Amino acid sequence: MTCIRRCNDAIVLVAAAVSLFGAPAVQAQTQKGARASTQPNQQAEPYRVGVGDVIRVDVAGRTDVSGSFTVADDGTVTLPIVGSVRVQGRSAPEIRSDLSRRVSLFDRSSPPVTVTVAEYKSRKIFVLGAVLLPGIYAFAEMPTIWDAIAEAGGPLDDANLSAVEMIPGDASGGRHTQNIDVAGAIRESRTDMLPRLKPGDTVRVPRGQSSNSVLLMGAITRPGPLPYDQAPDLVTAVVRSGGPTTDAKLSEVQVLRQSGTRVMRLRVDLDRYFEKGDLAGNPRLEPGDTVFLPRESGRRSNALTYVGAATAVIGLISSVVILANRH
Repeated sequence: MTCIRRCNDAIVLVAAAVSLFGAPAVQAQTQKGARASTQPNQQAEPYRVGVGDVIRVDVAGRTDVSGSFTVADDGTVTLPIVGSVRVQGRSAPEIRSDLSRRVSLFDRSSPPVTVTVAEYKSRKIFVLGAVLLPGIYAFAEMPTIWDAIAEAGGPLDDANLSAVEMIPGDASGGRHTQNIDVAGAIRESRTDMLPRLKPGDTVRVPRGQSSNSVLLMGAITRPGPLPYDQAPDLVTAVVRSGGPTTDAKLSEVQVLRQSGTRVMRLRVDLDRYFEKGDLAGNPRLEPGDTVFLPRESGRRSNALTYVGAATAVIGLISSVVILANRH
């Protein structure tokens, strides 16, 4: 147990050194296991743009055409004057060549065009559990399971790296949840041999002992663990954590639950519970559950009004119970 704890402490120190100081010696040790996610390897195949990515287009002398554009669900971006351009599946040089041709149709001077990928949002990985910064991470190159843990700040002291769960986002092709011995790979200096993740996959790092709490993360006012007796169901857990933030996407709440050697992912439409009273939108929780509220930019949830009311009701009930106990 002491050996494992020392190993975990060393891992956290290495991750912190890389993120805070970028020391060359530390980078040399972790180059294979934790490459930066902001730019792809120059020797790798060119990055292909996907839905949700943000590309930056700069046309020399034409601020009316330049700007940052998000790839829509149909794989296109819409530029002023130029119109709709399909970019999904293309590399930045291929997009630049296409845009240069289109710009030349209305600007005879054929100004230089540059295209860069500003945000790699199409390759999202969920990192949950006993890591320093659980959340959603985007990668230019798909990482190994250890790369993803390192990107999330490294494991916590009580992390059980011997049974890290790799949960596929897409079960096609026979993919299924696997338990990966990351601790063994670290001891044997073979983290580069760990499985590579695919877009939409989830990495869950369990704690050393079974938890009697529920973990809330994502678009929540006070993310973190709650004792199970304060979070028996989804709505109560959300309310006790201060309610969702204004950009919460309550129609796609996820509850991750350990079931033997498997991890179940439950998708819950919390909006339907608040707006229509659909009880399926407020499932019972179990000790050890992880609740994730995704974000949706530019949207304020109507459920915030209901959560505010629910908070007041729960506070009133608590006051009544206290008064009753005094008598």
